[in-house]
Amino acid sequence: MSLSLLVYRSRSTHQLKKEKVVAMSKHFALRNRDRNITGMLVFDGEYFMQVLEGPRQKISALYELIQSDPRHEEVVTVLDEPIYRRTFDDWGLGFIVINDEGGKQIISSDATFDHQLNKLGLDDLERVDTTRASLIIDAFAKGRWREPYTVPSRELYEDLTEGAVPHLNNHPTIGPYPVNFAFQPIVNPVSRLVTSAEALLRGPNQESPADILSQYSGIDLYRFDLESKQYALQIAADMGLPCRVSLNLLPMSLIMVPDAVDFLLEKIESLGLSSEQIVVEITEEEAITNHDAFFGAITRLRGAGIKVAIDDFGAGYAGLSLLAEFQPDKVKIDRKLIQGIQRNGPRQAIVRAIVECCYSLGISVIAEGVEQEAEVKWLLEAGVSKFQGFYFARPSFNSFPDIHW
Repeated sequence: MSLSLLVYRSRSTHQLKKEKVVAMSKHFALRNRDRNITGMLVFDGEYFMQVLEGPRQKISALYELIQSDPRHEEVVTVLDEPIYRRTFDDWGLGFIVINDEGGKQIISSDATFDHQLNKLGLDDLERVDTTRASLIIDAFAKGRWREPYTVPSRELYEDLTEGAVPHLNNHPTIGPYPVNFAFQPIVNPVSRLVTSAEALLRGPNQESPADILSQYSGIDLYRFDLESKQYALQIAADMGLPCRVSLNLLPMSLIMVPDAVDFLLEKIESLGLSSEQIVVEITEEEAITNHDAFFGAITRLRGAGIKVAIDDFGAGYAGLSLLAEFQPDKVKIDRKLIQGIQRNGPRQAIVRAIVECCYSLGISVIAEGVEQEAEVKWLLEAGVSKFQGFYFARPSFNSFPDIHW
C-alpha cells in the first residue's frame, strides 16, 4: 500500500473556543481512523494546520471534503508527497494548541493517541521531531503560515513608482513591420500606474516567440534576437509610449553579436528615445558561457542609463547564483511560481524568500503570469507591487491594450 503525506493550512471563518475545537478534533479522529488516516491537527485560535498520512486515494478524497468545509477558508497546500512510513503511526489524530508565545500544548483527541504518546521511546521521539511534517508544525508554531491577506495602503508604494505613468488609453494597431511585437503592460495596481510595457516578439500572424526563434540557430539566432529589437523600439516610438519599454534578449546575444550594446544605443538615439526609457530583460532560460563578456555588456548598458531585469527568475539555469554575481534593477518572478500561489505553500515560501532577498538588495520585484485576483491579493500582502499578466491586460499586437484594474 502506497502512503501519502499531506499538510495544509487554513483560516477559521469564525472565532472558535478551545473546547469546540477539541470536540471537532475528536470527531475528526474517529473519521480518520475509519479511513486508515493518521495525523495531527494544530490550532492557534485563528489558523489551522493539519497533517494527514495514509493511503493516497483516501487522503485525496478526504482533502476534497476538507476544502469545501465552510468552517474555514484560505486553504493552502503546504506539502503533498509520498512517504515510506507514517510519523504518527496509528494515533488517529493528535491535537496541538499554539499559545501566544508560540508554545505547543498537546491535547488528546482520543485514548489511542494517549496510549501511543506514553509508549514512545527516545528513538521514536527523535524520528517524530525531525520529520518534515513536525518541522513544518514547529515553523507554524513560530509564526510561519499564519499571515492574513491584507492589501497594503497606497502610501506604502509611493516610493516604488519612479518612471511610471498614469493609465494609458488603448492605442490602435499600427504596422505591419518587418518584425512585429505585442505589448503588455507592467502595472502597479495600488497606485494604478503603468511602470513599463514589455515588447513580446510575434510573427505576422501572431506566431509565438518560440515558433519564430526556432527558425534560427547559432550566430543567426543571436543576430536576429538582437536586431529584431529595433522594430520593437520603432513601434514604441510610433505609438508615442511615455512609459518604459522592456526588451527581451538572450544573454548570449550580448556576447556573440559584435558591438551589440552599440547597436542598441544607436537605434534608441536614432528614434528619438531616451536610454533611460529602456529596460533590457535577460532571460534566465539560457546558460551564460562567458561571464566576463556578459557582465561587461551589462555594465555598459547600465552606464548608458538602461535598466536591466532578470526575466523568468526561478525557471532557468542561473537562479540565485546569477543574482549573487550581479544585482539587476528588476527581477521578474516566473509564472510557474506565481500561478495558484494563494493555494500552494511551497511556492509561497519560495516567493517570500525571493521578495525578502530582493528587498534587501534594493531590487524591484515583478510577478509574471498573474491571472487571478486571489494571486494579486496574496502577492500584494507578500510585498510585491508590480504585476504583469492576463488579469490586468493581454498582450496587444503592435498596439497598447486596455487595462483591467
